[in-house]
Amino acid sequence: MQTGLDVATAKKYLILALVACASTNLISNFVGSDTAIFVGNVMYIPVAGTFLIVSMLMISRFGTSGNFGLAWISFGGYAISWFIAEMLWIVQELYLRVDPFPSSADIFYLVGYPFLLMFFIAYLQPVRLAITKKMFIAASSIAMGTLIPSVYLALEPSKSSDLLQHSLSVIYPIFDALILIPALLGVALFFKGQVNFTWTLMCLGAISVFVADTAFLFAQNEDSYYTGNPMEILFYWNYILLTFGVYGHMKLFQRSR
Repeated sequence: MQTGLDVATAKKYLILALVACASTNLISNFVGSDTAIFVGNVMYIPVAGTFLIVSMLMISRFGTSGNFGLAWISFGGYAISWFIAEMLWIVQELYLRVDPFPSSADIFYLVGYPFLLMFFIAYLQPVRLAITKKMFIAASSIAMGTLIPSVYLALEPSKSSDLLQHSLSVIYPIFDALILIPALLGVALFFKGQVNFTWTLMCLGAISVFVADTAFLFAQNEDSYYTGNPMEILFYWNYILLTFGVYGHMKLFQRSR
């Protein structure tokens, strides 16, 4: 188990990383939108890159056998897919000067969702008996309750007549809702003492993506979105929370050997 000192230290560095990320974003927005767009794109290189490296290290340490092996392979697939998507987004917006939504980046974002869902399903298997019917219904109700208005908004007539953009605006909320269910179950299990702090960080990371994607949808609908705006903080926090969660699991695995 993690000692109190380990948890306290992890929380200290986690909070520092989250605050530093948010502060950088807000300062860049204060300077100006052009600065925010540039900084907002560049910030994905360290946060997504670190997440990818830590995920690959976790697979090499944990192995590929059993439910946990399947879980981490799936998680690695998610890390790779989203890192490629972020890099494609950066190239298209900063180098090619084209609108990255919709674009080839969306292919890799969407590919990442099934990997993340498989990770949660595989990792929850050992504690599935602790998941009550009431917990599952509550998590599903919350996911559906947030999905309906998002899909309704996506299907509303808007300034854009791009069929692909409309389709993606429907697909993303559906994928987010599917991921939200096991993420909420993981948080509920933490409060029941069934899972540890580092597992909870990974669930919070998934919830962060859900909130960010919802905000992205509303901003796109109002033509107010730009890379690096304050709502982008939640996307960065997703990578930071997941990175600390993976690193925490790696430390636990080292101590158990």
